[in-house]
Amino acid sequence: MAEKRTEEKKENIEKLSIRGMIRQATVYLFVIAISIIFIFVLFKWSEIHKAFGGLIRILAPVIAGLIIAYILLPVVDFVERRLLKLEWVTRSRNPVRTKQIVRGISVGCAMAFALGIIFILGYMVLPQLVTSIAQIIMRFPSYTRQVSEWFEGLQYESQFSQDLQDMINQAMNYLQTWMKDDFYPQLRAGINTFTLSIMNVLQFFYNIIIGAIISIYVMMSTNTFTGQAKKIAYAVLKPDIANSMIEVVRHCNQIFGGFITGKLIDSAIIGVVCFVVLNLIHMPYAMLVSVIVGVTNVIPFFGPYIGAIPSVILISLTDLKQGAIFLVFIIILQQIDGNILGPKILGNSTGLSPFWVVFSILVGGGVFGFPGMLLGVPVFAVIYYLIKTFVEYALYKKQMPLETQNYIHADGFDLETEQLVYSDNGTETRKERRERYGSYKNVSIERDKKREERTMREERKEEKDE
Repeated sequence: MAEKRTEEKKENIEKLSIRGMIRQATVYLFVIAISIIFIFVLFKWSEIHKAFGGLIRILAPVIAGLIIAYILLPVVDFVERRLLKLEWVTRSRNPVRTKQIVRGISVGCAMAFALGIIFILGYMVLPQLVTSIAQIIMRFPSYTRQVSEWFEGLQYESQFSQDLQDMINQAMNYLQTWMKDDFYPQLRAGINTFTLSIMNVLQFFYNIIIGAIISIYVMMSTNTFTGQAKKIAYAVLKPDIANSMIEVVRHCNQIFGGFITGKLIDSAIIGVVCFVVLNLIHMPYAMLVSVIVGVTNVIPFFGPYIGAIPSVILISLTDLKQGAIFLVFIIILQQIDGNILGPKILGNSTGLSPFWVVFSILVGGGVFGFPGMLLGVPVFAVIYYLIKTFVEYALYKKQMPLETQNYIHADGFDLETEQLVYSDNGTETRKERRERYGSYKNVSIERDKKREERTMREERKEEKDE
C-alpha cells in the first residue's frame, strides 16, 4: 500500500512538472510569435498601411453603417421600451411578430430622429455659421485697428511695450493677409473642386446611403447578432470562461457606449443653452460661439478651455464689455455642467482618476488628433478595465487581496501563512527584507512547492474519504 502511494506521489509530481514545462514553453512560444509579428509589421509597415487603407475604403459603407447603428441604438432601445409597455403590445396573440413590428417602429423613429438632426444642422446651423465666418473676415481690418488702439491706450513708454505692439501688429497683418490671400481662396477652390468632382460626390452619397441602409439592418438584427456571438463563445470556450468574456464585453460596451452617448447629449445641451442665453443677451456670433462651445465640450477636461478661449477673444474684439460678460457666463455654465449636468448624465462611466483622464487625452490627441482627444478617454477606460480585470483574476487565483490599499504598506509575502506582511516600524533594509523573504525566484519556487504539497495532501484526503 505504501509503495502504491509512493508511485502515485511520483506520478503527481511528474504531472505537475510536465504541466509547468508545457506552460513555460507556451509562454515562450507566445513571446516569440509576438516578436515575429512586431518585426514583420515594423519592416512592412508601408505595405500594411496601404493594404489596410484600401480595405477601409472598400468597407467604408459598412463602417459608416456600424457607426450610425451604434450611435442610434440607445434611441432604438428607448423607444422600444416605451412601446412594449403599451396595452396592444402586451395583449397581442402573436408576441414574436409584435416584437418585430415594435422593433421596426423603433428603428424608424431613430432614423427620423437622425434625419431631424441633419435637417437642423443643414438648414439652420450651417447658414448662420457661414454668415458669422464671413462677418469675421469682413471685420478683420477693424479688429486689427482695435487691437492697436488698445495698446496705444496703455501709454507705456518702455521699449518692451513698443516691441510687443510691433510684434502684434505684424502678426495681425500677416494673419489678415493669409486669410484673404491664402485661406479664403483655397477654401473656395476646395469647395469648387469638391462640387465639380462628380466621383467624390457620388462616392460620398453612396457611402452615406448604403451606410444608412446597413445601419437599419444592423439595428433590426442586433438581438440576433448578440445571440450568435454568445453561441460561438459557448461553443468554442468553456462555460465559465465564456461567461467571464461575455461579462467583460458587456461592461466594456457600457463604458464606451455610455461615455460617447452621454457626452454627446451633454454637449448638445450645453450648446443649446449657450445659444439661447447668448441670443437673449444679444451677443455677437451667437451660433458660431455656441457651436464652438458645444463641439469642444465633447473633449473631457480640456474641452471647456479650448472652446472658451477663442470665443472670449472673438466676442471681445467686437465689444470688450460683452467679452467680459461672456467669460463670466461661460465659467458659470461650465461649473454647472461639471458639477451637476455632467455627473447626472455620465456618472462615473469611465472609472478613471483625473491623472489617467489627462494622460489618455494627451496621448490620444498627440497620436490621432481631435478624434483621439474625443475617443482617448473611453478607449483607455476599456483598456484600464481589461488590465484591472486580468490582475484581479490573477490575484484571486493566488488567493491574495484584491484591494489596492492592502499593498501600499506591504513589505512582503509570507510563504508559510500565504499572507501579506506589514512592518511595524519600517526600519528594515532592503538586504534584511531579501534575507527574510528570499529573492523573487526563490519565493516563486518555494510557493510552487507548497502548492504541490497542498494539492497532494488534498488528493490523499480525498482518497481516504473514498
